Amino acid sequence: MKILFIILACLVINATACRKCKGDCTSVTITKVSPGCQGWGILVKGTIYPSKNIPAAFQHTNMIVCASYDLYEDMAVCICCGGTWANIKSMK
Repeated sequence: MKILFIILACLVINATACRKCKGDCTSVTITKVSPGCQGWGILVKGTIYPSKNIPAAFQHTNMIVCASYDLYEDMAVCICCGGTWANIKSMK
C-alpha cells in the first residue's frame, strides 16, 4: 500500500510539473527576410514571416529562440511589403 501511495504521489508531481513547463512560445529561427529587402524575420516550420519588431539583441542570422508571436496580413503594396507578417510579443 505504501508503494502504491508513493507511485501515485510521483505521478501527481510529474503531471503538475509538466503543466508549468508548457509556455506560449514557439521555437523559431531568426533570419534575414530576403537578400534585396532590408529587415528580419522568423522561420517557422519552413516558412519565413517578416517582422518589424524583432529586438536588436536577437537580430542574428540562424539564432534559435523561443518566441511568442501573432501572424497578421499586411495589405501594403510594394516589393518588400505585403503578405503574412509576424508580430513578436516576446522572445527568450
